[in-house]
Amino acid sequence: MLSGEVSVELVTAEGQSVPVKVIDNHDRTYRVEFEPTTPGTYKTNVMFAGHRTPDSPYHVNVQLPAVDTSKVRVTDLPDSE
Repeated sequence: MLSGEVSVELVTAEGQSVPVKVIDNHDRTYRVEFEPTTPGTYKTNVMFAGHRTPDSPYHVNVQLPAVDTSKVRVTDLPDSE
């Protein structure tokens, strides 16, 4: 079995780097967590032991959920608003 560190770089369509958390599931798989701020196609580079994995970069389509307006509450507005 090969050994090495797994790292992930996530970049928005605009080229902005997105912080990620790589979690080792201890079964030879990993989970990557991130919080997207904009929708679009993100480029994901996955590295193992300092080398890009086959087929990397991957493309991830990110869609942000619609805001549930029933849960939005505005308070303390002046009467004229």
